[in-house]
Amino acid sequence: MVLAECVWIPRFKAFVSKNLQPDKPFLVNNSGNAKRMLLLILLGIIVATPRSAASQDIRFTEFNTWADVATIYNFNVRFRYDGDYGIRGFLSDPNWTLAYFRPSVRYKPRPWLALHGGAALFYSFYKEGEDLPELRPWVGLRLFWPRTTNFLISHYFRMELRAFYLAGDGDWEAVLRGRYQVQVMSPELDFGFGKGFYFLTSFEVFENLGESITEAFGDRLRYNFGIGKGISRSLRIELNYLFHKIAASEQREDFKLDDHVIRLRLFYNVN
Repeated sequence: MVLAECVWIPRFKAFVSKNLQPDKPFLVNNSGNAKRMLLLILLGIIVATPRSAASQDIRFTEFNTWADVATIYNFNVRFRYDGDYGIRGFLSDPNWTLAYFRPSVRYKPRPWLALHGGAALFYSFYKEGEDLPELRPWVGLRLFWPRTTNFLISHYFRMELRAFYLAGDGDWEAVLRGRYQVQVMSPELDFGFGKGFYFLTSFEVFENLGESITEAFGDRLRYNFGIGKGISRSLRIELNYLFHKIAASEQREDFKLDDHVIRLRLFYNVN
């Protein structure tokens, strides 16, 4: 089985079906709706047309919701446990839901350096197509540079192995992926309506480093803009907007996806 059929095609079909509901008429003396309908028809023709020598380009846009809770336990000033658990797509996409569990540890030998490692279990549920479990161990390091008195600037380098179980084949496929992120976080700010607010922004590049299933997931860019607030000494909350630009290829078809995400995060310090 081609992995893209487990990942991209069900998501694309869900996008089309979501916009072709009986209670959403398109051709009712509305030129904008007519154009939208024509676009969906053309996309359907592209998917159904046999592959030719020329590459075909399929573009679509998605909106998703993510929610997760991160727990932090400090063993000492340098060593701590991080574990985050979350769900994606549940509120925004009736055809796809992803749940995950991602424990990790961090060691900070220097004020400007943190080492990071862990493993995760992701499980994607599809109404159309087979469910897709994924194991993802990784290692990474974060550099805090340049060091300023106000803003926290960091560079994060990460290498991860993504291993997928294809139920149709009864086998696993895996690919290495490299990631680089630069992030800027403001100090806590006080406003007339509240205290303890902070802002953050980041840019991240994802690069597949293997050959076997690179085409199924593609490379991506991630832009993140967020606002957070400290609720108490042990609890803070963040609301983030993420924008992904994803490009993937499956034989002669190129998939282009603009993914808009609203992400709610809770951070809880156990001690």
